[in-house]
Parts: sequence; structure tokens; C-alpha cells
Amino acid sequence: MIKEKKIIEFINELDSKTPTPGGGALAAVCGALASSLGGMVSRYSIKKKGLEDYEKIIEEALENFLICKERLLELADDDVKAYQNFKNAVKSKNKDDIANATKHSIETAYNIAKCAYTILNNAYNIAKYGNQNLLSDAIITGYYAWATMQSGLTLVKDNLNYLKDNDYKESFKEEIKEFIVETDNLISKIRNLSEEKNHNYRRIFNV
Repeated sequence: MIKEKKIIEFINELDSKTPTPGGGALAAVCGALASSLGGMVSRYSIKKKGLEDYEKIIEEALENFLICKERLLELADDDVKAYQNFKNAVKSKNKDDIANATKHSIETAYNIAKCAYTILNNAYNIAKYGNQNLLSDAIITGYYAWATMQSGLTLVKDNLNYLKDNDYKESFKEEIKEFIVETDNLISKIRNLSEEKNHNYRRIFNV
């Protein structure tokens, strides 16, 4: 299981001529790291003087980070299994098995993206209402969540290309459109918040 590996073991497996772990597992681990960093910011914000009015929001964020961290580590392994199932299905040449294995890959990637959305949403909350001494960490949580979400959606898009089930594809595309709009709004809010708090590195470095 990926969550039982040391970091060096995981990154060495990524940097090898084997198909798994690949981009999906990496995306999930990236999201789990984001959740962990968001959890740290939340813990330093709970019961902090001056933040009493926002304690419920921050406690909720911490709970969501913990759930997403565990779920994403599970999804990292699910991504590895999904690839293996697809490979076996292709070998069998059974069209139904191939279609089902492809759908499993799509749904695993989409679940990774959805977890990332939850992290992104809560990253905004801790950036806005949490301990401002850790604002950089809250923003980084959001950016890592964004990377995870973009990676998950990239895999969804790529795997949809292998399907011939047009009804499935169209229903998925409609759902994803709404999802993308929501996540674009969230990352914009995090960037705007960074601007408001004079935390824009481009401005600081005159880029």
C-alpha cells in the first residue's frame, strides 16, 4: 500500500520504468500532502485568541482535511488497481471488461479531483479566517489542492477518450463543466485573498 511506503520509496517507484504508480497516484498523494498542511494550519488556528468567532469554520476545515487525507491515500492505491484492471481487460479483449475498467479509472480520477475540491474550499477558509502567521501555508494548501484537482480532471478527460458509451461520456462532461466553474471560482478567491493581504509574490519581486 502506498501509504505504508517511505517517501523515498514512493518517489523512486515513480522514477522507474514501470506504469504504476503514475500520475493518478501522484495526484492523490499530492492532495494528501495538501490536506496535511491544511490540518497543521487549522490546529494552530483553533483556540487561538482573536479567532473565536471562526472556530467552528476552522474545526470543520480540520475535519475535512483529515477525511480527505485518508481518502486520497486510499485513492492512490485505487488508481494503481484501476490501471492493472484496465491492463488485464485489454489482454482479455473483452469489450465489456475494457469499458468497465475504463469507467473505473475515470471514476477514481474524478474522486481524486472531488477530494481536491474539498481541500481547496477549506484552504480558502483557513486562509481567510485562520492563523495569519501561517497564511503562506494556507495558500500553499490551496495551490497543491488545485494541482491535484487539475491532474484528476486531466486523467478523466484522457480516459473518456477511450469510451464509446456516448451517454456516459455526455453525462460526465455536463457534471464536470459545473465542477470546473466552481473550482475556477475558488482558486480565484484564494488568489484575490492573497492580493488583499499583500501576499502576492509577483508584486514583491516586481515580476
